[in-house]
Amino acid sequence: MGSFVSLYATFSGRQAADKACQQETRNTEEGTRWLDLTDTALQGVTGRLRRVRELAVRGATFTSTDERTAIAAEVDSLKDDLVDLANSRYQGRPLFSGFSAADPVQLSGAAWTCTGDNGAINRRVGENEVVQVNLTADQVFGFTSPKDMFTTLDDFVGALNVNSQAGIDIALGEIDTAMDTVLTSRSQLGAATNRVENAKTKSTEDLLTIRTNLTEIEDLDRSEAILDLQLQETAYQWTLAAFARS
Repeated sequence: MGSFVSLYATFSGRQAADKACQQETRNTEEGTRWLDLTDTALQGVTGRLRRVRELAVRGATFTSTDERTAIAAEVDSLKDDLVDLANSRYQGRPLFSGFSAADPVQLSGAAWTCTGDNGAINRRVGENEVVQVNLTADQVFGFTSPKDMFTTLDDFVGALNVNSQAGIDIALGEIDTAMDTVLTSRSQLGAATNRVENAKTKSTEDLLTIRTNLTEIEDLDRSEAILDLQLQETAYQWTLAAFARS
């Protein structure tokens, strides 16, 4: 009986570990989706900023009013794309808004504002492993800096429209700063992705080990049950024999 109780306790413990491991696996999968979508959005941001920088170099080189007007129009279009990317969503939730449900980047009058919060969306991906899977708009798009990305682009367009060489030169430096900020964010995202992927690998391996152990325990449990039945049958036969002799 004692060995059966021990087996049952071990089996129950393994079942609990199995459930915990399954939950961690689900957390890693959900975290991976969030991180992947964020990375896709940031790839789009990086590509558009690179194009903006190319246009800034061209705008600083070519002084024709027509040329600069055309550049300004393209930059405005790229800025609209960047706003859309900043307000990307996953399952109805903004990627860069923390816990807020509002679009993080909005134009309020003539000023760009960050309406999201700094909430860290964490996922428990291991017994002692919690990973933040989100980035926030203030850190990615420069709202904690002296000038955010969107104001920088507005100022660049303004300088192009008035043919201000000094303004264009200033904008070029600010665009480089915006690019560096995004690249830093992507590095942070990459580090989080690596942690989640490593945790997912470990969780998968742990789940396989746990289920192998569960199978072994179930086999032992069945063997013990068969042995108990055999012992009970033997005892029953002995009892019948004793009655027959009495």
